[in-house]
Amino acid sequence: MSSNPLVREPQQERSRVSFDRAVDAAVELLAERGSASFTVLDVSRASGVSTGSIYGRVASKDDLLRVAHAREMQRLTIETAQAFAAAPTGGPLVEVVEFSVRAMADLLDRNAKVLKPFMRLADRDQVIASNGQDAFEELTTRFEAALRSADGVRRGARGRRAAAWSCTVAYSVLARQLALGSDPGAAADYSLGKVIKELSVMITAYMANA
Repeated sequence: MSSNPLVREPQQERSRVSFDRAVDAAVELLAERGSASFTVLDVSRASGVSTGSIYGRVASKDDLLRVAHAREMQRLTIETAQAFAAAPTGGPLVEVVEFSVRAMADLLDRNAKVLKPFMRLADRDQVIASNGQDAFEELTTRFEAALRSADGVRRGARGRRAAAWSCTVAYSVLARQLALGSDPGAAADYSLGKVIKELSVMITAYMANA
């Protein structure tokens, strides 16, 4: 946390631990309320850390949210790497596609409560938008690499283009299914399992003929 330029370096380890609690509380309040409709005083009460201590580390509530977002995106990036490390490299296309779609769906679904409010904040906060883009690129890079590794997939620019389109479709459909983005009422009324199955069938057919 101390490497973040938005955070003032703590004088004591106790200060770092207290600030970590405040960041935890900010994330929990975001997930619970679905928005940033809370104050630093709310964070203070939820974490047991005084507002003076919080403002001693960050200049504003906005900076506290940016720090919290950076930490969550770092966690998501690690989870993404771990999830796709188990991808069946070089296996049958149908297995690789199903694994990749399910891995993406599980990551988004597991983190949806935190991602939703942060994605809405990104519409007006360039720092959050930039950090979110980095995490998104990690996810898409892993997804596309997994697809390109499957048996029978065309190599070169054509294969990369097919994998990129497949990733775009998968992410767009899953994001709508989970109501990620600016419109929380846009969630589809299918089960997530059905969406994963249909996406896998569609992407397998597309990649096989690309």
